[in-house]
Order: sequence, then C-alpha cells, then structure tokens
Amino acid sequence: MIEGNKVIIRQLELGDEDFLHKWRNDAKGNLYCGFQYGFLLSKEAFRLELKDQIENRQVFTKDKLFIICKKEDLTPIGDISYRNWDHRNRSAEFGIEIGEVDERSKGYGFDALYHFIDYMFNSLNLHRIELTTFADNLKAQKLYDRLGFKTIGIMREASFDSRTASYMNILYMDLLRREWDEIKANMVNN
Repeated sequence: MIEGNKVIIRQLELGDEDFLHKWRNDAKGNLYCGFQYGFLLSKEAFRLELKDQIENRQVFTKDKLFIICKKEDLTPIGDISYRNWDHRNRSAEFGIEIGEVDERSKGYGFDALYHFIDYMFNSLNLHRIELTTFADNLKAQKLYDRLGFKTIGIMREASFDSRTASYMNILYMDLLRREWDEIKANMVNN
C-alpha cells in the first residue's frame, strides 16, 4: 500500500468492480473524459478486467490500476493508475479519478497524486511521467501545475467530446525526476 496523509492507495481486490462500474458509468463523474453517458460498460466487464489484473502475479507490469481509499475509514473514493511503462526510456503515463463526486475538492486528489508520483519515481525508477487532459479541464491543470507538471504541447482537436459533440484540444504535460525532487524539497520546506 501507498500511504498518504489523507489517503491509502491499495491493490485491486475482487468486489472493486462495483466501485469502478459506478464511477465509470456516472456521466457527472466523467465530465472531463469526453463520455457524456459514462463508459457504458457492464459490471461483468469490470470484474473480468480486475480478475486479469489480480491474477497477474508480477509486481511490476506495463499497466496497473490501484484504488484510492480515505485513510480515516478505508472507504474507496477513486482510482489511480500508471500505463504504458517504457522500461528503456523510464517513462510512464498516469491517470486519476476521484470517482465519488462528493469527495472532490477535499484534498484527496492532491494527496493521492503526490504520493503516487513519488512511488512512480522511486519504485518504478522513472525518469519522466506524462499525462494528457482536456484543454478545458482547468481544475486538473491547476493541480498538475502545483505538482510541477509542465505543459509541453497541445494536440489540436485530438479527442471527440460527446458533451459538446465536437473535438477538443488535449494538453500534453510531463514531469521529470529532477523537477520532482526540487518540487518535493520545496513542499517539505514550506
């Protein structure tokens, strides 16, 4: 487990398909994923995906999903993952979702990301972490900026957004290990 100040990030468990099914099919919760109606996947589809990940006994895999729980009572509130782990270039992408909409804007996302980024750099020995986000997702961008991510490009009209039935620009951001070390040192000293 990865322990933060407000959250615990744990491995997947059987039964987590209930949470993922709820979170991924909630249109309000998926506002910035571009899926107006959610992912429209069955609970069984999530169960099979979880089963595959749980049965994989490798400690480090190319893609891995974790559950974010409130530290106070271990209630699952979201998920966080890394994907496309490139061993040669020591890079990976991450994704995060506080699926329980009522738990957003309470500092759980920041705490989860701070400790997960540290895990990715230290346990996966990454040199670079990258992410993409809708250009209009200003709240997420503010969080990523606070954690040291830099906008390195814009993919113009790269994703269809069913909310508006139009194509959205996607921001491409990244963070280097040396930048993280500096950000982390400044956060500890402040």
